[in-house]
Amino acid sequence: MKKSEQTKAKLVDAVIKLINKGQKISVASITKEAKTAYGSFYRYFNNLEEVHEAAIIDVALGVAEDLDKKLEKEKSNLFKVYYGWYIAIDLYKDTYTANWLIDHPSSINKAWVLTDPATFNWLQEAIKQKEEPGLNEENLRHFKMALPYLHWTYQNALRELLRGRKSIHVYLDLMNSINFLDLPRKTHKKYLKKVADHIK
Repeated sequence: MKKSEQTKAKLVDAVIKLINKGQKISVASITKEAKTAYGSFYRYFNNLEEVHEAAIIDVALGVAEDLDKKLEKEKSNLFKVYYGWYIAIDLYKDTYTANWLIDHPSSINKAWVLTDPATFNWLQEAIKQKEEPGLNEENLRHFKMALPYLHWTYQNALRELLRGRKSIHVYLDLMNSINFLDLPRKTHKKYLKKVADHIK
């Protein structure tokens, strides 16, 4: 990694650390945490919104990569798809990040778009392996059609988390209202129960 890329990565990592510590986000606090000069911030970012977005995307991609490794031995690719969406809801439950994402919905949408390929791969594998009767390319087509709406519904999920509701309850309400894979209702509920049982 080039020195310039290292500095940019340090600044993004500093934002993530400050959020996790619950500390104020400012150019001064970011550069102090990153141990870089104040002016270096503006070589890579025009404002705080840009570095926030970079941090959100960095976290989402990191979690997607970790999830893929964590679920490597999981035989059901459909379960991976369902569980992945639970993780997506649980990921940004801290107050500061949830509030920021509600005010900047396009940022999290950009992150989800970058993680979509992993979900598509899982679903394609599930179709290939015929995990459920009747599962086919039409389910994949339906998912692609539903995805933009799911991304925007995520804002309401964040609001529910801010009200103090548990991630699993928000997840179940969201998924029960949107059958995002267009599976038979009984099959859809089966996978929701598997996720709920898995996180107990």
